[in-house]
Amino acid sequence: MTLILTVILVALVFEYINGFHDTANSIATVVSTKVLTPRQAIVLAAFTNLLGALWGTAVAKTIASGLVDAKVVTSEIIICALLGAIVWNLITWWLGLPSSSSHALVGGLCGSCLAAANNNWGVIIWSIPGKDHWWDGKGILWKVIMPMITSPVIGLTLGFIIMGTLYFLLRNWRPVTVNRVFGKAQLLSAAYMGFSHGTNDAQKTMGIIFLALVAGTGSGVLDSAGSHWHFMSAPEHLGTVSVAHVELGRLDLQSGHAHSAANHFEKAAAASDKTGKFLLAQSLQKGEGVTADPKKAEKIFAELAEAKFDTNAIKPSSVVTRKFKDIPESPEAAAAWLAAKAEKGNADALLCLGVAQLKGEGVAKDEAAAKASFERAGALNHPAAFFNLGVMSLNGLGVPKDEKHAAAMFKKCIEKEAIPTWIKVVCALTMCAGTAAGGWRIIKTLGHKMVKLHPVHGFAAEATGATVLMTAAHFGMPVSTTHAITTSIMGVGCAKGFNALKMRVVSRILWAWVLTIPAAAGVAYGLVKLARTCGWLG
Repeated sequence: MTLILTVILVALVFEYINGFHDTANSIATVVSTKVLTPRQAIVLAAFTNLLGALWGTAVAKTIASGLVDAKVVTSEIIICALLGAIVWNLITWWLGLPSSSSHALVGGLCGSCLAAANNNWGVIIWSIPGKDHWWDGKGILWKVIMPMITSPVIGLTLGFIIMGTLYFLLRNWRPVTVNRVFGKAQLLSAAYMGFSHGTNDAQKTMGIIFLALVAGTGSGVLDSAGSHWHFMSAPEHLGTVSVAHVELGRLDLQSGHAHSAANHFEKAAAASDKTGKFLLAQSLQKGEGVTADPKKAEKIFAELAEAKFDTNAIKPSSVVTRKFKDIPESPEAAAAWLAAKAEKGNADALLCLGVAQLKGEGVAKDEAAAKASFERAGALNHPAAFFNLGVMSLNGLGVPKDEKHAAAMFKKCIEKEAIPTWIKVVCALTMCAGTAAGGWRIIKTLGHKMVKLHPVHGFAAEATGATVLMTAAHFGMPVSTTHAITTSIMGVGCAKGFNALKMRVVSRILWAWVLTIPAAAGVAYGLVKLARTCGWLG
């Protein structure tokens, strides 16, 4: 338990440093153009960051499960990853360089996991290409490297285009009028920038904390922690979320809600659920709830045929369970072992015990006891427990058949996969506190040293940077706020004239970008090796 709390503490330290290191980027332009004072800008950033952090979790899910093999992740490994990122952030902050906290975190995570796996590069998820578009891919290449290359290019180009367009449209305006109008407009663009920053940056630490909670829950660390720590429990969903979408889609079809059904099938298909893909293809073929697309339907049917998916073998969903490595082979001994572990508050053991009670494996068949076990596991945030309760209600297993209750349970299963609200709020507030603490060094570099800014320039840069961040957050890409706003400012400066850019400052920033991932990875790698040498890590 102490290790998990340490991880959370170190993660929040990282978020705090991220606040005065990265959030400064989101308010640098509005301060440097004197539209707002630093204090006013910090209040605006605090509020909009909080809203943005609560908006979605696609980036957090990428950090939590899309970059490294979760099997090698332990609390100690996460601590080393965070320390690697923190060290690099502090170095670049002291030098006043707007390097990327996002990439420092990714580098730290990869470096620590590589060291933990004894230099087995296979623990890093390099590339899982998307079937339709490159942005649907997973792994370091598609979620980190490609956005790292494309987002600065887009930011630079879009900033140049927007600023060039504004120069053309405002060519006959008086400078006083331009400053007055865009001084007000920049309040909106600054709020947009803060919101988009929250949707992307705050989520990265959320993902790290959630990853630690999943690892801690799976290892049994939280078993005897007491009911007041139940909110921290984060069991794996065991593949139930995609199946829950399939069942909700089926129920929606039965009740005539074809559009909602197709939406659920699409989400299940996105998670590689074959039944979801088949039902989505049927909807596309018939035009049920979606625009008919026979070509796409045929493509999906062909993929399923290639995978030898037997569409005639589709059956209603059944309850799910999981396997433990050290569980006894005898059903009776296994049931007793599960009961003892469940008594300590282990969510997975409660889930498995419930399945044993439902099927009469090793214990007397008792649907009421099974329901009680699933409910206790649900209180420990187990998505699969809610799925099993939904299956019981859907099929009338020991309870009255109730499709409405089943649908409610399947929805809860999907909700429990999400990052908990308390993590979102704590991370957002910590980042805001960090912003108030000391981002002035980076504000000066971005807002004064690189190119001189007026309100119209600040508006163009913020609008550009925020759009890049919002787009990246939508696709779950942990893009750097630093890269987005800095290249947007560069693009705005280039529209004014290439000689407006101070290339010496730009070159220092570019070097900091290039070095961030390998530097943070190297520090984290060294920390894991040091911990092993000192006997602190197995």
